[in-house]
Amino acid sequence: MASFQLRLRALPTDVGGSRSRQAVQHFRLCQVRRIAERLQGRLRYADDLVVLCRWKPPEVYMPKLRQFLARLRVTVNEDKTRVVDAQDNFDFLGVHFRKQPSRRDARRWFCYCWPSQKSMQRIRDKVKAAIGRDNRPSVQEKLERLNPILRGWSAYFGWLNSARHFRKVDQYVTWKLRRWLQAKHQRRRRAFWRTPLAYWRTAGLYSTQGRVVHTS
Repeated sequence: MASFQLRLRALPTDVGGSRSRQAVQHFRLCQVRRIAERLQGRLRYADDLVVLCRWKPPEVYMPKLRQFLARLRVTVNEDKTRVVDAQDNFDFLGVHFRKQPSRRDARRWFCYCWPSQKSMQRIRDKVKAAIGRDNRPSVQEKLERLNPILRGWSAYFGWLNSARHFRKVDQYVTWKLRRWLQAKHQRRRRAFWRTPLAYWRTAGLYSTQGRVVHTS
């Protein structure tokens, strides 16, 4: 399976008004979606997209796609467009793509995708910044800052094969909260680290586990 990543560049239009321009853009994206389905590709993003080619090489689809986009007055950004083999693995918009044997049938290959290493590091940095070292706020106040971050991140990556990565995020969140709670109450005993997960769920902590459509 090969794939090609495209960056589209919209040409200026003579339609006035922001709503009119948005309507024209929406129409063009719908047209791109239709042509992607005809080309047996998978459209994942709007102006940045990945097309997975299963049966034919990408060189067969590129001229057709370029011709169609030209009719929509949209051009392909040649500097940011590249063709890669899915077996070589690649990252795109925070998502890591990897073609590997299926877990159910090793004779069949499937292109799996999950949050990239940079995406995992970014969510850890956001969690760390949200919890911080300020011990004055209550647990509820900390969770009110933390939950929107977790909810938005899990919604973005929820369609991936990322159950394992979501579990790692939850483990990191509870670990940071335990350390913050330990410093808040000045508890150094080891038993204080055994704060059960049910405690945080009762307190209202948003859990990313169980939010994915596919499992890795």
